[in-house]
Amino acid sequence: MASTPLMAATTDNQSFYGYTGLINIPNAYVTDFGSLHTQYNNQLEYRADVVDGHNFTINTGVFEGLEVGGKIASNSMHNNMFHDREKGISEIRDLSFNAKYQLPFIPKNWFSLAVGAQDIGGAANNYKAYYAVATKRLGDFDLTLGAGTTDNLTNRLDGPFAGVQWHATNWLSITAEHDGEATSSGLKLHVPSKWLSNQLAISLAVNYYDHKQSEDDVYFGINFKYQLNKPEHKSFRPVKPAPQLLPQTTTHIEPIVPNTADSNSSGPKAPQLKNKPTLLKSKQVKHTATDSELEQTAMAFKAALLDDGFENIHVGYSLSSVHVIIENHVFNQNELDAIGLILGRLQAHFNYPGMDFNLVLQKLEIPQIQISGQLDDYRGFIQSGSAPNLAITNRVNIQHGGLTWVNFGSTNSPYYTPRLTLSPDIVKGVATELGVLDYSLALKAQLEVPIWQGGSINVTGTQGIATSDDFKDNKPFTRFRHKDGLTSLTYKQNWQLPYNIYNQTQIGYYYDFTDYLGFKHQSMWMSESGRHQVSAQLGYFDYQDFDGDKTIYNTSYQYNLSEYDISLSASVGKFFNKDSGYKLTSKFWFGDTSLDVYYLDTKGRFVGIGLTVPLTPRKDYATPYGVIKGKSNWRERIQTRVGESHNNVAFGLGKLPFDDTSIETELFNQSRLSESYIQHHLPRLREAYFKLN
Repeated sequence: MASTPLMAATTDNQSFYGYTGLINIPNAYVTDFGSLHTQYNNQLEYRADVVDGHNFTINTGVFEGLEVGGKIASNSMHNNMFHDREKGISEIRDLSFNAKYQLPFIPKNWFSLAVGAQDIGGAANNYKAYYAVATKRLGDFDLTLGAGTTDNLTNRLDGPFAGVQWHATNWLSITAEHDGEATSSGLKLHVPSKWLSNQLAISLAVNYYDHKQSEDDVYFGINFKYQLNKPEHKSFRPVKPAPQLLPQTTTHIEPIVPNTADSNSSGPKAPQLKNKPTLLKSKQVKHTATDSELEQTAMAFKAALLDDGFENIHVGYSLSSVHVIIENHVFNQNELDAIGLILGRLQAHFNYPGMDFNLVLQKLEIPQIQISGQLDDYRGFIQSGSAPNLAITNRVNIQHGGLTWVNFGSTNSPYYTPRLTLSPDIVKGVATELGVLDYSLALKAQLEVPIWQGGSINVTGTQGIATSDDFKDNKPFTRFRHKDGLTSLTYKQNWQLPYNIYNQTQIGYYYDFTDYLGFKHQSMWMSESGRHQVSAQLGYFDYQDFDGDKTIYNTSYQYNLSEYDISLSASVGKFFNKDSGYKLTSKFWFGDTSLDVYYLDTKGRFVGIGLTVPLTPRKDYATPYGVIKGKSNWRERIQTRVGESHNNVAFGLGKLPFDDTSIETELFNQSRLSESYIQHHLPRLREAYFKLN
C-alpha cells in the first residue's frame, strides 16, 4: 500500500503478538519491505488468563505484501520447568511463528485486505489462530474489522474483532479495540526520527486490557525497527541487452605479464588464461593519445589499485582497449564494491574517447567473472546514472593478443599473505524448558594462508567468552559448550573444470564435539546468467577417539531471482549428524543482509527463520602482513518442531561441515556474482565508487 511519510510512520506498527496491528488485534497493513522489528512486552496470555510475563517478538517484511515473524512467550526467564512441575508450579514457554499476506489488486483508495496465521504448525499450538482483516483509512483514523478462529483459551481473535487507531501526530497514536473476547485501549509513542539514525526507529506502547480473567490491567512494550535495505542496495530498472561475445577466428597470442607468484620478477610470464574469444571492440580509435601517454595512465591506474589493497593486479592496454585481471580480498561484504571501485577508477584514469574495457575478477587465479563494455558508456553511468551496456559472464574467456602489459611495480601477490577472520560463535537453546535463552558464546578465529593457485592452509580455533548456567560443568548442555583451542586444521583446494563446473576439496582435522580426520568435496555448476545452481557434496569423517565414522552426501538446487533479491533452494541427502532427509529454503536479500525461512525434515520436522549479517566493514583492514576482517556471512537462526506432539530440543540437524566456506561463498559472493545479479544492482557499482574512492 502506497503511503505518505506520516502514514509510513504509522501503518508499520507492531502489535503485542508479533504481527502488524493495533495492540491486540491485527490490521490489514504489513511490515514494510526490508524492515525488521524486534519487540519486548509483558502482556502474556497464559491459559485463559492474561498475566504479567514475557513476550519477545520478531517480524520482517520479506517482500511487498508479505510479513513473517515469530514470538517467544514465557512466564519466567530462567526457571527450570522440570523442577517447577515437581513442585506443582505450572508455566508456559512457547516458540511460535506467524505470517500475514496483504492481498494485491485492491484499489488503494478503497481499503486494504489481509489474511494471516499465528502459531503456524507448532508442536504445542498454544496460540494457533487464522484470520482475515480489512482496514480503511479515513483522514487520521484507521478503521479495522476482521474475523478469525483460534485455539487460544483467552478467545482472542475468536469470531469478529474490530478496532480504531487515531494517528494524532507523527509521534502519537491512540487505539481502542475489541479482540473477540475483551476490550482494550492504548497509546503508542514513536521516538522522533531526528533523534535516531536513518536506519533505526523506536516506539513505546502501553495497553489497558479489560480482560475478564485478568488481575493485571496495564501492560507495556518497546519496539525496535531496523531498516535492512539501504537505498543504494535496491534493485535497478531493467537495462537493454548487453553486447554479445563473438567467437574467435584469429590465432591466439599470449600476453606478456609478470609472474603472478613473484611480484619482484622482471621476466615476462603468461597468465593461465588460454583459448579466449575476441571481445567486441570499438570500430575505430577516437583519441590521439600516444603509447607513452597510455603507458603512464596504465601505471597510475595500477598504482591506485595497489593502494586500494587489490592483489594479483595485471593491466594491459592497446590504443582501443584496456584489460584488467585482478583479485579482491579486502572488500568482503559484497564483491560489487570491488567491481564498482575498479571500474570507477578505470573510467576516471582512461579518459580517452572510444576505448573498450575488459575486467576479469578472480580468486587465487580461479576465474570468477568477466565484465566488458565501453568506457564512454560507463563514464556516462558514473556521471548521470544512465544504465550502462555491459557484457557480463562467468565463463571467463578473453583475448589477450595485441596488448601491452604493465610490468612496472608489484602485482601484490596473494600468496603467503595471512587472512584472519574474527567473529562471535554461539551455541544456544531458545525457549526450552530450561530457560528462554541458554547459550555458549565464544570468539572464533579463522586463519587462511594461500599457498598456490586455488590452494590454502586453513586453521580455526575458538575461545569461550561466556555461558549461561545450563552450559556450565555438569549441567544439561555441558557437552554442547564450545571447546577452547583448535577446532579444525585443513588444506583446501579450489579449481575449475570445463563447462563452468567448480570444485572444492577440504581435507584434514575437524572437531565437532569430538575429534575427526576426514575430507569434504563439493562440485558446483552455475548457469551463465546466474539463475540456476546445482551442487553436490560428499564427505567422510573418521572418529579419532573411538572406532566409527560418518559419511555425508548431499545434492542441492538453487534458483536465483536476482531482480527480486530472492533465492529458492532445495537440498536432499545425509547430513553430518547421521540425519537424512531434505531441506527447503527461501532466502530474501536486503542489501548484504539476508533472511531465510526454511523447512527441515530429517530426524523430525522443523520450520525456522535465519538471519545472515555481515560482521565486517565494507573494506577490511589490510596491513603489509595480512588482512584482518570480520565474518561476511555470520548467521543465526531459531527453529521449532512442527507436526509433532512434542518440541524436544535438537542440536546440529541438517548440518554440513565447512558450510560457511563453500564455493558459493568463496568464489561467488554468496551466489551474488552473476550477470543477473549485477545487472539488477547497478546503482551499487556507482555508489561504491563515490563512497569508497
